[in-house]
Amino acid sequence: MLALGPHMADVITALAVVLVVACAVRQDLIGHRIRNSLTASALAAGLLVQSVFGGLNGFLLALAGAGVGLVCLLPLYLGKGMGAGDVKLMGAVGAFLGPVDAFLAAALTLVAGAVLAVAIVVWRLVDSKTVLPGSPAGNGAAAGASLATLSSIRKERFPYAVAIGIGACATLWLGGTFDAILDALGMG
Repeated sequence: MLALGPHMADVITALAVVLVVACAVRQDLIGHRIRNSLTASALAAGLLVQSVFGGLNGFLLALAGAGVGLVCLLPLYLGKGMGAGDVKLMGAVGAFLGPVDAFLAAALTLVAGAVLAVAIVVWRLVDSKTVLPGSPAGNGAAAGASLATLSSIRKERFPYAVAIGIGACATLWLGGTFDAILDALGMG
């Protein structure tokens, strides 16, 4: 177990979480996929960091956090609502955060994902109306175009790493970890 200043373990853990989700967001936005190499190495890093700072208890909390992260998003994967990479990413983030904060991050992720999904649907509907000129209100062509747009949006891949990043960072912020980072940098 490594003894550091009062908040240095939190600072290092938070910076690692931010780095992991930033890499995942980049991968998801560019390739619509989060690589196993990222999620596996992030999980290993989370277990290692928590073990270094908390010993066996830290390792067990990291393992429990990974399990909570996985379990919280697993139903969406099983229902074909998201990819396996998203679930594995939430598990890796959970390893850094521990079980309680992993649950909070997953809940905030689901809220962020819902808000982003609604925003994407609204954006696509508004965008489709500019591509497909409106017709007179009574003939139903605009409604048909909107339904076709909604149908095509359902089949699109949603970069859910963005929502996971928002949920993880919001959890760190709510826990005061970003204040600890600013203090460590002499900016607090």
